[in-house]
Amino acid sequence: MRGSLARIILVAAAFWLVACGGTAGSGAPASCTGTFKASTDLGIGEGLKLLGSLTFQIDTSGSLNGTFTAEGKPAILVVGQVSGRSVNLAADLGNGQYLFGSGTAQSTANGCPTIAGGPLAVESAPVAGAGPAKLLAPSPQVISERSGVWFYKAK
Repeated sequence: MRGSLARIILVAAAFWLVACGGTAGSGAPASCTGTFKASTDLGIGEGLKLLGSLTFQIDTSGSLNGTFTAEGKPAILVVGQVSGRSVNLAADLGNGQYLFGSGTAQSTANGCPTIAGGPLAVESAPVAGAGPAKLLAPSPQVISERSGVWFYKAK
């Protein structure tokens, strides 16, 4: 009896390990590279257009760390999270501008999104020393908010 109970537990553990290891986002790190584009057209201020390459790593927890590069432009660090088909991105564009994107991966391969995209927002931080923000009233602060879309395609 004792030996058959041990075998049952061993077989159940093996099935559990196979089931956990066979799903996307199973905890295996991944290195991904592809083309990335982002643009904004709605909101206050000048539109944003990014077109270049996004290279990133996804660690065992789904945390994303990478770099966006475009010809003749400084590299932009990108962070985020990948969980199943959900993809979230954040980047400091410099000069007080921040990009935040959320989206969905249409497909994945080897732990990397192959096609993904979604909406984004670009926020500009208030200018230092401009005073406190006032709700629904003009203020001397410069806060720019823009919305748009992002798209990623693996190479």
